[in-house]
Amino acid sequence: MVNPSLRNYRIPAFADVPASVVLFADTFDKIGPLGAKSQGECAINPVAPAIANALRDATGIRFTDLPFTPDRIYHKLLP
Repeated sequence: MVNPSLRNYRIPAFADVPASVVLFADTFDKIGPLGAKSQGECAINPVAPAIANALRDATGIRFTDLPFTPDRIYHKLLP
């Protein structure tokens, strides 16, 4: 941990964000406005599989039911 307390914690600002380039893909979607495709959920889609793989690596047991609550993990670890 870099900051052991919140007193010295520096909140990142817009100036800290690296420069990015937006590239448009030539696609057409009948549902989206003007043929646009949605892009908002792409960042959250890989989270659950990544956590499931981490649990599999740590315990040797594949967890397939969401959410990964402590109770579900505990009960699956019992013999």
